[in-house]
Amino acid sequence: MGQTHTRKVAILKCPDGYEPEKFQQICTLFDKLDKDSNLGISSDEIEGIAAHHVQNCILTMQSRTVSKKQEHESAMKQIDIDEKNEIKRVNEGHEYLRNKEERALAQSLAKIETKIAWYQSLDKNGQADAFIKAIIPKGGEHINFWSFFEYMKTCDIANFRQ
Repeated sequence: MGQTHTRKVAILKCPDGYEPEKFQQICTLFDKLDKDSNLGISSDEIEGIAAHHVQNCILTMQSRTVSKKQEHESAMKQIDIDEKNEIKRVNEGHEYLRNKEERALAQSLAKIETKIAWYQSLDKNGQADAFIKAIIPKGGEHINFWSFFEYMKTCDIANFRQ
């Protein structure tokens, strides 16, 4: 009077959105590996597929290695491009500053040469007016000792006639 236990097994159904043909192939492979039909795959039943799994892992890792090397190469090229652009930008900036300094010097020299030409063009009265204007204190009407002193302390007194 033995009783047999029957196990109810749900019929496998292809998930929505998955290709039925591929699902059937997976089911067939599982059945092939499940030699004892216990709906489970034991370690002694997976030797062939395990080797295939390991080989797939190796291929995946090798593919990642190639991909990482390509990413690295691309990043290095971008760094080189950025470096060249930055060097060019810095060089252009310094060239702009050099040109700006050259223009400033030219303007300053032109201003100085104009002032020299003006001084050279002065007659005795013009020279006297220029001297008074240089020494007289702001808002003052005549040269006092202290304004004269401030002017003369930076001059070579030996060059002045008495």
